[in-house]
Amino acid sequence: MNILHLSSTDNIGGRFTGYSMQEALSPKHKVEMAVWNRTTSNPWIHSLKPNRLFRILINLIRKLDHNLGFEGLMGISGWILPEQDFFKRSDILHLHLIHNDAFFSVLSLPMLSRLKPIVWTIHDPWAMTGGCVYSFDCERWQNGCAAPCPHPRHSSVFQQKIPAFHWKIKKYIYQKSNINLIVASNWMKKRVEKSPLLAGLPCHLIPFGVDLDIFKPYSKVESRRKLGIDPNHKIIAFRDVGLEGDQFKGMKWLKESLELLEPKTPTCLIALQDGRSFQSLRSKYTVLTPGWIDGEQLALTLSAADIFVMPSIQEAFGLMAVEAMATGTPVIVFEGTALPDVIGINQGGIVVPAKDSSALAAAIKLLLENNDLCNKLGKQARYLAEQQYGLPLYIERHIRLYEQVMKDYNRRI
Repeated sequence: MNILHLSSTDNIGGRFTGYSMQEALSPKHKVEMAVWNRTTSNPWIHSLKPNRLFRILINLIRKLDHNLGFEGLMGISGWILPEQDFFKRSDILHLHLIHNDAFFSVLSLPMLSRLKPIVWTIHDPWAMTGGCVYSFDCERWQNGCAAPCPHPRHSSVFQQKIPAFHWKIKKYIYQKSNINLIVASNWMKKRVEKSPLLAGLPCHLIPFGVDLDIFKPYSKVESRRKLGIDPNHKIIAFRDVGLEGDQFKGMKWLKESLELLEPKTPTCLIALQDGRSFQSLRSKYTVLTPGWIDGEQLALTLSAADIFVMPSIQEAFGLMAVEAMATGTPVIVFEGTALPDVIGINQGGIVVPAKDSSALAAAIKLLLENNDLCNKLGKQARYLAEQQYGLPLYIERHIRLYEQVMKDYNRRI
């Protein structure tokens, strides 16, 4: 089977783009990727960008698309795919992140779905809205995104009316397309079922998988030694996307909870990715900011932690929570997103009311001071990861779906 993944980029966010599936699927199945932003030199990854003669024109079109809030409707990648050799030799097309760089137009979906069987992993609710990546408390995505839009995504002269236009375009396009959807969580599946746009399309639940040979429990003492942390310290780990401009990840409430918390023992914060927002807490905590890390270094860091906090207020899955669980570290999350279901609703951690800094601080305090409970949840977290989130299971579920979709497609033609 020859599988072609299409996404905005390859190795950046490779756990979501199909990039990480290549090694696991080979050599039995051939995997190729078509991307707009190519960051690696792997021969099986193909750039969708035009040659230099057309690049200036295409960049102008993409800029115009963005400024008008057209959500990629002017994108060229879908239209040029059929002429590419890597598309011609593919058996199935798997779409991933197609809406975050104005390179792919959903207008090309009916044409592409006539040429190849298509599956589409929708990573967030964008596919079912007039343009929102997350709709928060707005329910207009269920009835047409009627103007005026209360939370326009783009600043343009059409910002109040463009979501309703997009909603109608998507409805028409999806009705003309043969696509199988993939979602990673029950939270997303329920939203698809409520969506007037997507409810008619087949939808399959396939949670993301992690490499359990990399993300596994390491000795906390040894992990902390390698990180230069006193083994007697308590450790709270989290991903800091930056307090300023954060819409989805709940950094505001995390920082407030840490300000409220009064640790009884020396405590270290490991702020992954950014870290600048939590520097002001150095008078109370040791603050480490390793930046963006992945693979074994991330697994080692998560193993060193007593708890991992992921207080997202909008989240369609939460892969880093699963990675923490796989290392035997319990997770604390807010209600109202995919995360409670992902962590097994208090099996692999603790769920607290959303946007409640006091409840979040209380949950952190409980696990820092109750070693037995922390260890129990950590063991349950690892077991849950083994049962539901292993990479081989993730691959197996995709292969079964690919085979079924190809059979259905061949019966239609």
